[in-house]
Formats: sequence, C-alpha cells, structure tokens
Amino acid sequence: MSFIPVSLNRIRNVAVAWFLLATPATVLTAEPLGQWVVVTPPEFRETLEPLIQARKAEGFNVVVLQTTDVLNPEQLEKKDGAALQAKLNDLCAKTKSYVLLAGTDGGGATNAITPIVPALPGTVRRMNGRPNDSGYGLPGEDGTPAVAVGRFPARDKEELAGIVKKTLAFERDCRPAPWRNRLLLLIGNPGGGPMAEMFVQQMVAADLAALDPTWAVRTSFNAASSAYYLPRPRNRETALRYLGEGNLFSIYLGHSDAASLDLDRKFMSRSDWSTLSIPQGAGPLFTCGCFACQSEPKGDGYGLAAMRNAGGPVAVIGATGESYSAAGQLAIEGLLASIKHPPFPSRLADYWLAVAAGLAHGQIDPGTFSLLDNADGSDGKSPLAEQRREHLEMWLLLGDPALLMPVMPADISLEAAQSVSASKEIEVTGHLPERLKGATVHVTLERPLTSKPAGLQKLPENTPQNRQVREEAFTSRHQSANSFVLTTADAKTTGDSFTALLTAPTNAPWSNLVVRASATLSNDVGMGVILVPNK
Repeated sequence: MSFIPVSLNRIRNVAVAWFLLATPATVLTAEPLGQWVVVTPPEFRETLEPLIQARKAEGFNVVVLQTTDVLNPEQLEKKDGAALQAKLNDLCAKTKSYVLLAGTDGGGATNAITPIVPALPGTVRRMNGRPNDSGYGLPGEDGTPAVAVGRFPARDKEELAGIVKKTLAFERDCRPAPWRNRLLLLIGNPGGGPMAEMFVQQMVAADLAALDPTWAVRTSFNAASSAYYLPRPRNRETALRYLGEGNLFSIYLGHSDAASLDLDRKFMSRSDWSTLSIPQGAGPLFTCGCFACQSEPKGDGYGLAAMRNAGGPVAVIGATGESYSAAGQLAIEGLLASIKHPPFPSRLADYWLAVAAGLAHGQIDPGTFSLLDNADGSDGKSPLAEQRREHLEMWLLLGDPALLMPVMPADISLEAAQSVSASKEIEVTGHLPERLKGATVHVTLERPLTSKPAGLQKLPENTPQNRQVREEAFTSRHQSANSFVLTTADAKTTGDSFTALLTAPTNAPWSNLVVRASATLSNDVGMGVILVPNK
C-alpha cells in the first residue's frame, strides 16, 4: 500500500513550503551549501524531523547517521566513538560539511536509557583522556578543525524538541528589531585590583575599536572603576534584562565555575541560565569562563543549562574545563575578527571556526602571554603552542553549526558633509537597495563605540552616608556609557533615495561621529553607516 509514503511526502512538502515562506529572501541563495550531517540515537530521529526538513529545503545534502548503524552495542556502552569518527572522516573529507551531534556525550548525569552520541578522548595535557568533540572536526596536526561540529546536548526528547524549536524560530525571525545588529558584552571582575581592571578595559577598548561601526554594543563590567559598572544586585538584574531583550551575540569575559559567573559567584547562576526567557533574538552565548560547558555527574556547566533551556540562547561557545586567560583572549579576538567588516558570515559555523582559528593561530606577544599565563594560567609550566592544542580540545560548540545568523544587511549607501560642527545641521543623503525601495528610514548621529560620554556624572565620596546616592550615580553612569545616540531624524524618502537633516550637539568632544541610517519595509530591514570627522 502507498498510503503512508504519500501522506509523509505530503506532510514534508507542506513543511518545505512553510519554511520557504518563513525564511527571509536574503538568506536563500543559489550558492552550493554542501552537506549537513546529523548524528542521532534512533529515539531522537523523529524529534529532529522539522530541522532535517528545514535543512533540505535550504538546499543542503542531508545525511542522517543513526548511532546504532555506526556503533555496535559494546561501543555504545563503552562510549567509544572511534568508528563514528572514521565514518565522519570518510563523509566530510572532500565535501564542505556541517556536523551536528544530537544527544549528550555520556559524561554528565545520565542513566542507562539516556540517548548519547559518544565524545572522543582528548590527547593534550589536561585534556588527555577527557571527552571532547574536536576529533570529529577533521583536525589538522595543530588541532585546527577543518569541519564545524556542534552538539545538541539533549538528555531526552522534550529537551531536544525545545532546542529544535528555538533553533528554527531564531533563524526564521525576520521581524525588524534592534537585536539583529547588537552585541551584549558582560565582563566579570578580573581580580588583581586596579591594574588588572585597567588591563581588561584597555583590551576591550582595542577590540571594540576594531569593530565595524555597523554594530551596536551594550556593556556591563563588574568593576567599580568602569563607567559600565553597576552595584549588586542591579548588575545581575540588568544583565538578565539585556539578555531578555535579545542580541545577535551575547559575550561573557571573565571567571566562572560550572555553577555561576564571576569571582564571587553572585552574578549569574546556572539556575538563571536554565530559566532565562528570550522571546526574540536568542543569539549565541560566547563565554570565556571556566567549566561553562562541562558535562559531569557532579554538575553540568551553565552553558549546558542555557542550551537545554528552550527559552535560552540558541547556541553556546565555551570551554569544558579550566580555560586559561591567554586562550580566552585568543578565542574572543577570533570571534571579533569575524565581525570586523561586512558582509558578516551567514552561518554559525563560520563564527565557530573563527574562534578555533583564534585559539590555533591568533597573535599574542610574548610579554602579554607571560603576564596572562602567570596571573591566570599554567604559571609558566605549559608553552603557548601546547596551550593552543589543549584548548582546541577543551572548547566546543553547543548548537547547530548550519544555523542561519539573521544579521541585518549593511547595504544602504550613505553620504554626508565632510565634517560636523557643533550645533550645526548636517545633511545626510542615501540610496536604498531595490528590496527596500519606499522604506521608512530613520537616521541617527552617534558617538563612537570606544568613546566616553560627555558630562559623565562624578561619583560621590565612598562613605556610609553616601551609599544610596553613590548607587544611583553608578546607575546614571552606566546608562550614559551605554547611550550612543546624540540626535535623530526621520528621512524624507523618494523611491530609492532619501535625505535627512541632523543637528550636531553643542558638546561633542570626539574626533569622529557615526551617521547611521536604518530602513524598514514590512518584514525587511537594512542599514548603512559612515564615519564623519568632527571639528
């Protein structure tokens, strides 16, 4: 009888048609996408079907590997993934590939019936014998992966269904919203006093200076010397609000253990990550903290909790063990290198491979490495080359590497006067791409990401009598530091052209200013940004 196959085909055709309607046209390209390989225990196969059909609709050559077809019962019981590694090597050696492992690695609090996709044993220093996914990525001699491998660390069908649902919801969300070009930067206290805090602030400022001005950034730094500081518990409450409002990437730089972030363990907990709700813009979490993605019976990391949370971030990049400061700097600079200039990558795999490239080949001068390694590393016991390979095995991606990243296109051309003068009007003209013809255009004049706000409130003296006033001053300073828009205007649009007049503020002590145009037409958006000298 053909009734069942016909019914399944009809269901799949409807799913494919719905995906094509729900996906922004800007991400459906004719370029060959390559191969998407999903490795799954048999009991997870049906739950993965919506994602499998979505990847087929995009044009991927989809390969579904069931663990029981590759690994025998003894190999599964021993969590031996060698045969799976050999199979993936054969499949991916000559074809552009994305690999998704759907299931836990077997290292956490599991039982006999928990579906697993075994990890592989590490080989370098502290990772020797410890489970990791790096070996599935066809690593070279230096450990650099050739293939992006991600994992859905689901322990049961319910968790997996939530992960699949948030994955598809994130990449299909084409509604205009500020999160699509926004980065959230959460910085923990580095410890070590004012000198360490100053070093971190200088490092962050240098990284932000290298970013394309297309990006908007919100920052919270748990150090009182920073304008981005907020006292406890406002720092946690504000971070949760920032996360809930959505970001393309949320980035944590600082210390952590498996259960919590920051030195005092009072910033954000594993429980916060497991209950977080991000209605729109649940972009990936990148964390430099230790043990974020550990899978251990004594306690899984907060990164796993975040990934298993159906309302949490759609992916997590982080370490399974104690990650050193030098490696963290190399990793974050690898990520930021991928978003310095448009066009920005459209798949999560590219961002993950950029992190791996930073760990493997990122530049760090000997003096800085020695300083970081002695302050928060091997204390001079492990050379940089060894640490690179060790951390390439320690860091991993939780999430689908083929995930579409709905970055706001930066395809609006802008022109403005050659310079800006205080209190003077500046005329801005621009042209829209054909897809945004007739759109509503909003234009802003902003200070640069690395600048300090004008007139930043001074802190009252630190006395018991001034405690409340001082806390309010911290809040005011934090808000000012995160406010970049100086003036705004709605543009007059004619077809694909627009003009706007902006008035420069009287107090603008910055050498350059940013002119930004944002266009909205139905469910399509675009942006254009230029830098203008300030007299």
